Amino acid sequence: MKLPQFIQAFADPLRNEDAVPLVRLLDCRNRTARGLHNTVGAIDAKRLANPGHSLPEHWDGIAVRHCAAVNALYNNDYAGAYTHQSALVSLFFRWFQEQPAWPLPILYLLLRDLRELAEQADGATYAATGRMPALEECTRTVSKAFSICATDRTYKGQQSRRNGVYHVACLSLKCYFKLAAVHRILMSTTPATDSASPASPLTPISSQVGKPNLCKNIVRAVTSDPKTPPVDDAPLPDQVTWHFYIGMLAFLAGDDKKADDELTWAFLHCPVDAKRNQELILTYLIPLHLVRGSFPAQHLLDANPRLKEVYGPFVDAIREGNVEEYDQRLEWAQPRLVGMSTYLAIERAREGCLRVLFKRAWMASDKSTRMPISTFQTALKLQHVTADSDEVECMVANMVYRGYIKGYISHEKQMVVLAKTNPFPSLAAIPR
Repeated sequence: MKLPQFIQAFADPLRNEDAVPLVRLLDCRNRTARGLHNTVGAIDAKRLANPGHSLPEHWDGIAVRHCAAVNALYNNDYAGAYTHQSALVSLFFRWFQEQPAWPLPILYLLLRDLRELAEQADGATYAATGRMPALEECTRTVSKAFSICATDRTYKGQQSRRNGVYHVACLSLKCYFKLAAVHRILMSTTPATDSASPASPLTPISSQVGKPNLCKNIVRAVTSDPKTPPVDDAPLPDQVTWHFYIGMLAFLAGDDKKADDELTWAFLHCPVDAKRNQELILTYLIPLHLVRGSFPAQHLLDANPRLKEVYGPFVDAIREGNVEEYDQRLEWAQPRLVGMSTYLAIERAREGCLRVLFKRAWMASDKSTRMPISTFQTALKLQHVTADSDEVECMVANMVYRGYIKGYISHEKQMVVLAKTNPFPSLAAIPR
C-alpha cells in the first residue's frame, strides 16, 4: 500500500464513525503495519511538517506519523518510533476532545502502543542510567487522556467519553506501578546517602511519579465523581483490572480486608485462559491468605510454578512450625519479595509459623493451661532462634492481641495463662 492509498483509506471510516478499520490501520504491530514498512519506507521531515489536507483536521498528520513510527519500529529505532507515536497521540488528542465515545477503541490502541514503545525506547537508557524518561513522559500522556475522558461534559450516556474512564485509568495505574517498581529496584541497589547529599545520578528525576499517592489521585478522580459510570457497566476485562489495582493499593496500604475482597473478586472473574493475569493476582492474594493462616490450594501452586517456587517453602514451614526454615527462606527470597512488594506481608505471616511452633510446645506440655515463657523460649532455641524472655513475652502478647492465642500473660510470674478450650484457634476463623 502506497502512502496516498493509505491516507485515503481513513476517509470512509471517519465519515461513517467506524472505529474497527481505523484500529486496524493504526496498529503498529499487525500485517498492515509491516506492509507499510515495506512499501512506504521513511517519511522525510518536510512531509511530516506538511502532511496534507485530504482528511478531516489532524488526520493527515496522524496517518503520516503512523507511517513514520512503523518505519522506525521495524528498523529497530525504538526511540524514533516512540517520538513519532507520541506526536501522533498529541494530534489525536486535539481531534478526540471534541468527539463522543465511538473513537475510544482507537484511543486504547494508541495508548497501548505508546506505552510499549516507551518501554522499548527506554531499554538502553535504563541499562546505562537506571532512568525511564520515555515511560515517565508516556505516563503524563496517559494521564492527559484520562482527563479528556473524565471531564466530558458535552456527551451523555453511551455517547460520553466517560465510558472510557476505567480502561484509561487502569492503563495509567499500570504505568505508575511500573515506574514504582523501577524506583524500588533503584533504591535497593543504590547505597544510602545522607539526606543532605545530592541525589544519586541513578535516581529518576521524576521518581515522585511512581509513588502510590498519585495512583490514589486517579482512583479518587474516578470514585468521587458522581457522573462517572459504575464500574459494573464497564467491559469485564476493565472491571477485573480495576479491582486488581484497587486491591493492590489496599494491599500496599495494609488494608488486608479490602485487598482480599478486591483481589478475590478479580481472581474469580478473570478469564480462565488469562494465565499471566491469574498469576499476577495470586502474587498478592497468596500472601494475604498466609497472613491469616489459610493456605493456597495445591492445584493453584502446581499451575503457577513461579509462585510455587517463591511461596511453597513458606507454606510448608508454616504447616510444620519450622521457624528456622522460614527465616532462611525469607532471607533467600528477600530481593524477589521486595521486587513484588510482598516482603512485609510474608514477614507478617511468620507469626503463623511461630503460632504452630508454640502450639506444639503446648501439646508437648500435656496441653497445660499455664505455660512458662521459658517453654516457648526453649522451643525457639531448638529452632536456632535466639530471643530473650522479654522478646518472647512480646511475641506472645502480640499473638494474644491478634487473637492467635486465647489467654493472657502474667508478667510477674513469667507465665502464659491459656484458655481451657481451644487456646490456639484456627487463624482462618479469626474475624478481620
